[in-house]
Amino acid sequence: MHRWLPRFLIAASLALHAFTAACYICQPDTMAAFTAYPIWIWCTVGLIFPAAAFVGWRAPLSLMLVMLWTITFLVGSDEAHSLTHIGYEKPEIGPAKSYKSQDILRVCTLNWGTHYQTEAGMLAQAEIVASYHPDIVFLQEIHPWQAQIIADKLYSGGGDYRTGADTAIITRWKVHLVTHTPMRHSQHVTLMLPKNRTLDCVNFHLRSALSEMRLWKKSTWKNHSASRELQRREVQYSLTRLQNTTAFPTNPVICAGHFNATASDPLHDLLRIHFNDSFSEAGTGWPNTWQSSFPLHRIDYIYTSPLLKAVRSHTVQIPRSNHHMVVSDFLLIP
Repeated sequence: MHRWLPRFLIAASLALHAFTAACYICQPDTMAAFTAYPIWIWCTVGLIFPAAAFVGWRAPLSLMLVMLWTITFLVGSDEAHSLTHIGYEKPEIGPAKSYKSQDILRVCTLNWGTHYQTEAGMLAQAEIVASYHPDIVFLQEIHPWQAQIIADKLYSGGGDYRTGADTAIITRWKVHLVTHTPMRHSQHVTLMLPKNRTLDCVNFHLRSALSEMRLWKKSTWKNHSASRELQRREVQYSLTRLQNTTAFPTNPVICAGHFNATASDPLHDLLRIHFNDSFSEAGTGWPNTWQSSFPLHRIDYIYTSPLLKAVRSHTVQIPRSNHHMVVSDFLLIP
């Protein structure tokens, strides 16, 4: 036993690392259920084997494997990237502070997630959002009547809003144009900013089987694969419609919402062609947004075209939602 066990632990760790690296680098749809887990979870599992081999038997290669898994975590983990943003500012409660003497546009996205809450509970939740003085709020899992109450709470009756199938975009400015889309997964409006400048906003709420994580079930693998393919079609449809119905890329664009896809999902490659992820650019702290009590996944994002530069970004726990809210500050490039 003393001979074969440490060898088994080393071999198992090597095999798991090779498999994990292949899955996260190549991202095949058939492995979508495996890569739905943050890579640091598999790094933790992989570290246990060589650590045990070193402590118990001082096995050859054990320390090398510990280093390999550690490097994999630092390079491949979305969480590690944001935690390296030492010295970055985060959006504070209250009106957005200027950045290098320039005015800031503040954007929030939140899966409201409480269809059945009381009006008092809804107002309490809206109070938290309002404390950040956002200029634009993207909401998902929201009813139209809730959106109106929230808009009044945020802007004291002076704002504007539009609703989709289960989404809403609320703003302190005026909605200039609504682009109708027959699909439920996104909502598109154009806002009129000061100085007669327009801003296109796309609110996403993609479908997903993300909550099913039992890898020992065949249906889990099938559902995650099908979900990824569906999400890809949804995003491609919305981006094509954006290009066909607006002045993009001449106009600034914000694509935000509940994407139901983790940071490593290749779905984001479709968006990164034209847009920047605000948290990757300027985020501080823990980036994950779901589940609220113990957030393991980052599935809520704010993407912007190059005419909007992220200068601050942070996630905020909202007690009555099962998602964290993403708050980001932007400079609007002239």
